[in-house]
Parts: sequence; C-alpha cells; structure tokens
Amino acid sequence: MPDPEPPEAALVTEWLLATSPAQNDAHHSNPAAAVRAVLDRLAADDEVELPHHVIYASVVLLMVARTELDRLELELMRAANEHGNSWSWIAEAFGHRSKQAAHARASALHRRFEYRPLNEEES
Repeated sequence: MPDPEPPEAALVTEWLLATSPAQNDAHHSNPAAAVRAVLDRLAADDEVELPHHVIYASVVLLMVARTELDRLELELMRAANEHGNSWSWIAEAFGHRSKQAAHARASALHRRFEYRPLNEEES
C-alpha cells in the first residue's frame, strides 16, 4: 500500500489552486514537483501572496524529497557493489574523494534508514 499523502502536500495544492485555478495537480504525489510548482507560481506572478504555512509545508516536502533521494542513493550504491563494482569505482561514480568516503556515506545512510536499537523489552 503506498504511503498516504503528507498533509503538507494538500496545503501546497490548496494554495496553488487558490492562486492559480488553471494549475494542474500533477505534482500532487511528488514532493519535489510540489515545491517546484510553488516556485514556478511565484515566478509567474510576483504579486501573489506566499503565506507562512505554504513555506513551512514546502520545507517539509523538500525534506521528504531529499530523504527519498538519499534512500535511492543507498540502494544504488548497494546495487553497484552487489554487481561487482569496487568501492573505488563507486566513489568515483558518486563523486566521493575516496573509497573510504563512499563507504562512510553508505554506512551513514544505512544507519539512518535501517539501524534500529533494541528497546528495553527486547534486551
């Protein structure tokens, strides 16, 4: 089952539709596209009001998009390694200065997304 839409996306969509009724909602399920739509709307009309709640919602959506990209980065690094690529090659492909830096990035992402400490009941 797909993740439910974050409430921030609804706030942004509501603002976009209120400020530009012709706005399509193709960005609805894509957080980065929603932020881009806000910026495009502002660029199209410098007199449109930008409420604080739309800015806050856009920041949250930006964090959601960044997290998704980080997950994809980790998956791609793992896939590259599992398909026989060395960490030196992965470092070069991903723009890291060394294989240790690439491995450190992958480890940090792994801890961020997958490490779960035991709670008191399990220990």
